[in-house]
Amino acid sequence: MGLSSSLAVLIDFVLGIYTWLILIRVFLSWVNPDPYNPIVQFLLQATEPVLKPFRRLIPPIAGLDLSPIAALLAVQMVQRLTVALLHGGMSGSAVLGLLGEVLAFAHLLLTLYMLLLVVRAGFQFYAWYTFRKRRPMALNLRHPLTRFVFQVTEPAVKPFRSLVPVVAGLDITPLVAAALILMLLSLLQQLFLLLSLGGLGGFSFPSSPVGNRPF
Repeated sequence: MGLSSSLAVLIDFVLGIYTWLILIRVFLSWVNPDPYNPIVQFLLQATEPVLKPFRRLIPPIAGLDLSPIAALLAVQMVQRLTVALLHGGMSGSAVLGLLGEVLAFAHLLLTLYMLLLVVRAGFQFYAWYTFRKRRPMALNLRHPLTRFVFQVTEPAVKPFRSLVPVVAGLDITPLVAAALILMLLSLLQQLFLLLSLGGLGGFSFPSSPVGNRPF
């Protein structure tokens, strides 16, 4: 085993342990542990340098702290990229592998965000339909889940509100934003196919939410 392979195994092990430390800290936050416990203090001191920057960038949404999730994704991304680079060196296949990892990660995030936009569109359609039928609107905008969906998707919806007209009283801007993200997902798939034809192996790309056919 060469030096780079040994280093890859070590980094993979260390980052894997660090991922578990973040997960344990998240679980402990639900039970309010003793802050003076030596184990709890170790977890706080070990994970705070990574969680603190994400906490500054990602404020709580509807009372939910999403910074640990973002930190976990970032640590796993660094883990996979570093191991792939050390195992493959600076060869062309290693570089393509790194690009494949980045594309797969971006595809996953965009897919999840597009689904949130579709959920928001469903909420708005339900509110519009009940209003048209002159029925009491059962959509609770104070519910944490509903607030979370609207707050997370608002940055993508707001720019289109002045460009997309309201259709019969229905705001369709979430669907427009979701359609644009779907187009971006298709472009990412095409780019991944180009990388695959260039010699990228060992990486699988998530399928499109509407099928495996290119658009």
